Amino acid sequence: MSKKKDTEIEIIDTTTGAEIKVGKKVVAEIKEEFGTFVVVVASKEVAVVRTFEDALEEAIKAYNLTV
Repeated sequence: MSKKKDTEIEIIDTTTGAEIKVGKKVVAEIKEEFGTFVVVVASKEVAVVRTFEDALEEAIKAYNLTV
């Protein structure tokens, strides 16, 4: 039986939005532009959503798909 590891996600507030870090690696950025939130992963826009919570969810989904 394999053990499940907990993944710790750190959200860091920046001047343009937030960075999402797993360990020492920045896996996504959330930028606020014109009242919406843009999720950027590997220098590519992944999603544009209306709330920060939805942006965080999209960032985590993008990270899980690339791992």
